[in-house]
Amino acid sequence: MASSIETGADTGSGTAATALWRLETIPGKGKGLVATGDISPGTLILSDAPLITTDVIKSIESTEQDLARALKALPKESQRAYLSLHNNYPGKNPLSNIVRSNGYPLGPGSDVGGVFANVSRINHSCRPNAKHSWNPTLQKQTVYAIRPIAAGEELSLSYLSGGTYSERQEQLKNLFGFSCACELCTLPPDDRRASDNRIRRAQKLNESIGDWDKCRYSPAQVLRQGRELMALYREEGIVDDHLPNLYYDIFQVCNMHGDQARASAFASKYCELKRLSEGPESANVREAMPYVADPRKHKGFGKTQDWKTDLDQIPKGLDDEDFEKWLWREKV
Repeated sequence: MASSIETGADTGSGTAATALWRLETIPGKGKGLVATGDISPGTLILSDAPLITTDVIKSIESTEQDLARALKALPKESQRAYLSLHNNYPGKNPLSNIVRSNGYPLGPGSDVGGVFANVSRINHSCRPNAKHSWNPTLQKQTVYAIRPIAAGEELSLSYLSGGTYSERQEQLKNLFGFSCACELCTLPPDDRRASDNRIRRAQKLNESIGDWDKCRYSPAQVLRQGRELMALYREEGIVDDHLPNLYYDIFQVCNMHGDQARASAFASKYCELKRLSEGPESANVREAMPYVADPRKHKGFGKTQDWKTDLDQIPKGLDDEDFEKWLWREKV
């Protein structure tokens, strides 16, 4: 009989609302999680409390001993779950190398990492179908579907923040010791070159949009670049944090110039996507939701009033295409 960890049932270290996944052997990858049925975007696939966190480590010199002590304190099933995880760096220091191979930071910028019984089983794809995030309220790593997942499809997360084919392969080889053969990385050569060109253009646009002087003195250009960047993300099938982060950047541009109507609309789009990928308890959503109701609460509001609007100027009754044109300050 399969263990509870293998079937997606409730365990001491990881939970799933229902058995949405099962643990299987994936050709060329070892173990991985596979959907047991169709999963819609925004569905919580699983949530995992860490087996071990790196704050148990007292010093670099005592890493292996500190991890061994923490592991010994776990229930036997959790010990087996930890030791069964893949180790990309076999040899000396197996316990610390399991952390190195499978650990996730407990939130953005956190110095503390965690190893998880189930989340750490999910393999990489450069175009993932799910997204992980640390939920400080639950003290668990959550995984939400960010695109439709078919029954029998492998669940995937991205271990990277993006990049061209060669950039991704180099990072994955250096950091994790494998070469990626995901759908994006195995495109025919001409399609891969076209994808790389779009990604390079997106990288340049993203850098430009993050330039404070351009946002302050050339905001119309920044919005045009944002509109182009959104189209590139959609063409590339990018549905991870890149798109909500773009919406938040453009929210700040509109807010900077006193455009409360568009700032509120972009903040709403940001919250909608973050709620889909991080759940209703998302700290990012809690932080940004007040700006939907009153963008003036953001510290960057009103450096100028060049685009001054009020909230009641959000247009009603427009179809999606015309609303998008209004939102990006194009002629309707």
